[in-house]
Amino acid sequence: MQHRFKPTFFLSLFCLVLLSTFVSLGVWQVNRVEEKQQMQAEIEYLMAQPARNLNQTSLDTIAQHQKATVTGQFKTEHQFLLDNIIQDGKPGYYVMTPFMIEGTQTSILINRGWVHQGKNRQQLPSINTPSETLTLTGKLANPRSKPVVLGNLDTPKSDQTPLWFYMDLAYFRLSVDYPVLPLVLRLDPTKNSTLIRHWPEFSAKTGMHIGYAIQWFVFALFVLFAFVGTSVKKEEGLLND
Repeated sequence: MQHRFKPTFFLSLFCLVLLSTFVSLGVWQVNRVEEKQQMQAEIEYLMAQPARNLNQTSLDTIAQHQKATVTGQFKTEHQFLLDNIIQDGKPGYYVMTPFMIEGTQTSILINRGWVHQGKNRQQLPSINTPSETLTLTGKLANPRSKPVVLGNLDTPKSDQTPLWFYMDLAYFRLSVDYPVLPLVLRLDPTKNSTLIRHWPEFSAKTGMHIGYAIQWFVFALFVLFAFVGTSVKKEEGLLND
């Protein structure tokens, strides 16, 4: 009895497509690991730098993840509460207040922290906002993106209340008569603040991508072994008298 490798055309084509797909997905996950590691290194580098003074630096050169300080005044008339923020399993809001940078006509949105929602959305919490000139410290961040579940909403708010369903910086810029920086300043925690400032940290999650890469490569090996196993045929040898 002999064994011969006799794959069919369609089986070969099908397995080739699967094999190339699984290998490509595995390589893509490996590349994601490298990208995330590079991002983590860049973030750690930026966070290790001295805080940028927004009153004394070119505002075109600032970037997210940088530490920053700024002196100016809150513009409470344009303050709003960002809805759908969960903290320790409880619903609440981020308090978002524009801050006019001293010596300029430009403002930056300040994320002052989280406050509990209370009984319902009809009774919004009262937020005490200082009116004097202040110096704030924090970390620069990109504005939160619009949640997928709110994709059917055209605007972040539906009435005259200060409650916003999602962050839309372009919409906010159109609603005020002064320039607004494209980044948000998340304030550092302080002992005397009544607002909670537990900010989410960037996580590279390289272990997750490595796990996915191994999974795709295992699938590729399975396809290869299955292809070889189904393509090897047993043939009875012919005996000559």
